[in-house]
Amino acid sequence: MPARLGHVLAFIALCLICPALLHAEAKWESLDFITEEFPPYNYTESGIARGITVDILLEAAASAGLPIARRDIRSLPWARGYQMARKGPGVLLFSMTRTEERGPQFKWVGPIMPSRIVLLARRDRQIQIKKPADLSTQRIGVIRDDVGHHLLNSLGIRDNQLQISASAIQLANLLHNSRIDLWAYDETTAYWFIRNLDMHSHDFTPVHVLKESAMYYAFSLDTDAVQLTRLQNSLNALKQQPRYLEILDSYK
Repeated sequence: MPARLGHVLAFIALCLICPALLHAEAKWESLDFITEEFPPYNYTESGIARGITVDILLEAAASAGLPIARRDIRSLPWARGYQMARKGPGVLLFSMTRTEERGPQFKWVGPIMPSRIVLLARRDRQIQIKKPADLSTQRIGVIRDDVGHHLLNSLGIRDNQLQISASAIQLANLLHNSRIDLWAYDETTAYWFIRNLDMHSHDFTPVHVLKESAMYYAFSLDTDAVQLTRLQNSLNALKQQPRYLEILDSYK
């Protein structure tokens, strides 16, 4: 057997034993850092990433020796970023509510902070939701592939019963104008959009809590596990420091 052919066969055999050689873990410097317009947690101003989870990520990553520049963080529609992170390679998507369904699809660093996913309604409509069956007659707005969308699907609410959008601004306006009955979204972010659209917060009220959870940084499954451990340890340390609360307070 020619020596060169022997080397090739040996390499193939080694790859069969160690598939990781063919599927190397994505390193930090090659990651695609993706977020969405989800204030006050993550959003852009003049094309520059801002927000609570952005600032926490930058500080935790720097302390872990894994620096990120704000200019390297891209804002994309959630559904697009979500599919990119699921498929990889080398994607960080944030901030994401962790659920049982999503758990095996990503590698996770967090929790960053609590999150409450609610069904928001106009107060004057006096809508009451006591059981999933009560949702069957409601027009519900969701962001495509957002946690609210997935939670409603898990309750048996099909997409043809939903107003699916890529824009929180559109859904806030639809709710304000009674063109949808309910909006499934993170409570803090929903009220942020309402205030910034010059609507009155007291005109709206959560009528049902879909999930009490927390937000995380979600990485595609090929991301280097050792580097994620470093980031997790750095995040844990940051949350014990006054700086963590300073970041939260700066966006109130």
